[in-house]
This record gives sequence, structure tokens and C-alpha cells, in this order.
Amino acid sequence: MSVQEAGLYNVKVIKTQVTTTKGRGLPMLTLDVEVIDGKYKGGQIRFQNLVWDDEDQEHLETSVKRFNTLVMAVGVQDGVAIDSLNQIAQGIQNKQLSVDVAWGDPNNKGQVYLEIRGYHPVNPDGSQPNGVKRPITGETSDKPATGAPLPNDNDDPFANSNDFVDVKDSDLPF
Repeated sequence: MSVQEAGLYNVKVIKTQVTTTKGRGLPMLTLDVEVIDGKYKGGQIRFQNLVWDDEDQEHLETSVKRFNTLVMAVGVQDGVAIDSLNQIAQGIQNKQLSVDVAWGDPNNKGQVYLEIRGYHPVNPDGSQPNGVKRPITGETSDKPATGAPLPNDNDDPFANSNDFVDVKDSDLPF
């Protein structure tokens, strides 16, 4: 069973893992959740990443808000001291909350997956799919093209070039 629509879902945290990001090596919490009610009960939303970035004051404030929202959604009381991502990971395991999910951007293989965009206490009205299904990527259309025509092979200034671009992992935004 998989979740086929975006929306608001009541979920249980079924897996947590503390790791680091590729490239910059920032601390990261990865979690998987499972829908606990409604038509997608048992469906999982997996590999959701929350990164702790304290590079500067703005990034730190965003990280604090992101993690506070998560722990408050599972019922942690305001003012409770949290010392580490491991403590959060252990504390949210098997907890219930609701999450806003939407379809993310296509990954490097063109696949689109649900992403958690918000955390809330369990919704007493139950899960609420919104009808937005996975976008279809990579399909061609029989509608006439609009806008600028696509260049042909002769218009590519790099077609016969033997040059290459070396992009290091540290240059990537993820």
C-alpha cells in the first residue's frame, strides 16, 4: 500500500535514523512514517530528511523552528531541553502526529515522491487526501508546441566540444 495523493495525513513514526548529509556533512534526521487511518491506512511516506544547519544565525533559526515544529507535533512540552538529534530520534519513534505532504520536484532519475512539508498534532478529523496525484513526468504531448522552437543538433555550440565540467560534491546544494 502506498500513498497516492498529497494532503494531510495522521501518521506514526516507524523509523528514525541520525546521519549526515553528503558533501557538507551536516547532521541530519531521516524518518519514515506510516498512515494510521483513512483510505491510505498502512501506506508509508519514506526518507524524509531534516537537516540541522548552524552555519550562520539565519540557518540556525530555521533549523530550530523546523525541529521544534516536529517535536511539538508529537507532544513534547514547551521548555523541555533537547540535547541531540539522537534524543529526538529516540523520542519520536512510534509517536503519532499529522503531516502535510505534497509532491516534490523530480529527482535525478525523473521520479517524483511525496515530501513532508509540515508537522502538526494528530488531526481529530482524520487523514484528508486532497486529490492531487503524482505528476506524470517525461511524457510527450500531442498538443502543438508553443514558445521558442527546440534547437536542432547544429544549434548546439557544445556538440563537438571535448570540454567537460567537473562539479564537486561540495558545490551541490544537497
